[in-house]
Amino acid sequence: MWKNKIESILDGIKGRRVLVVGDVMLDHFVRGEVNRISPEAPVPVVRVTSESDMPGAAANVAMNLASLGAEPVMIGAIGNDSDGAHLKDLLTKAGVDCSGLIVSESIHTTRKVRIIARSQHVVRVDWDGIISEDDPVHEKLYAAVRELAPTCEVLILQDYNKGLCDKALNETMAASGKPLLVDPNRYCPTPYIGSFATPNLEEALILSGYTPKGAAVEELASIAEAFFKRHNVKSLVITLSEHGIALCERDGAVKRAKAATLRGVFDVSGAGDTVVAVLGAALAAGATSWDACQLANIAGGIVVGKSGTASTTIEELRSNLPEIEN
Repeated sequence: MWKNKIESILDGIKGRRVLVVGDVMLDHFVRGEVNRISPEAPVPVVRVTSESDMPGAAANVAMNLASLGAEPVMIGAIGNDSDGAHLKDLLTKAGVDCSGLIVSESIHTTRKVRIIARSQHVVRVDWDGIISEDDPVHEKLYAAVRELAPTCEVLILQDYNKGLCDKALNETMAASGKPLLVDPNRYCPTPYIGSFATPNLEEALILSGYTPKGAAVEELASIAEAFFKRHNVKSLVITLSEHGIALCERDGAVKRAKAATLRGVFDVSGAGDTVVAVLGAALAAGATSWDACQLANIAGGIVVGKSGTASTTIEELRSNLPEIEN
């Protein structure tokens, strides 16, 4: 009976409109082999064998939603540059509605280059497009939220600390009255507002201000209590890496699911994006908070076994449902 319920939720994801708002970026992967050390400096020489581009950060959330069969709507800011144009093209081809993707003359598109040799990250190089507090693009973002939020069933705010996610944007999204998932950033100076916050354990500790007396994973109720005092969210979903996932409520209740890593950990890039995407899609399809968390947990386990900022599919989730029943 449990499996039938989850199957129904997975079937219900198709066509659900989910609004994704946040920092977008282009992830560029350079893969190669290392056979020698440079004679110029004590660093490995990577002989390039392939290169690829993937939408990253909030754009990766939208890609995950599209992969699940939902209808993601993207709001964010890109520069008037080739990286921005390429990012928008990748999203559009994947089925993401980019009507809220704003081109700004004042920033350049954030680009991250990861150099990988034999499945190991050698180095990452970032070009960050930071939006200033007084940039006029903020007003355009608020307007896009007010226009597009009523057309969607669930909203997601993805904060990667590039200046886009400010207090007014969070308040504008919350004012829509729709379920709002906030994937927070540890450097955010202001409280978050939403139906759910989805930090990892380290972020939860920083944003709650709680100092654990022992192993943090054994003090989730205390961490959640401190988090709720600082942030106006109804529920807290904490991803726990190899320890799984936890759903914490304001009344002190805590539910945990064991880690659902189904294959060896290959790459954790973007795993948090997948978790929040699956959580939002499942809630849009009518799942309970706990069922949505369990699906998000299995999705995270799937994507860490893939290379790059990967996503999962309904078929992959469906084939691994027995792994999350408890």
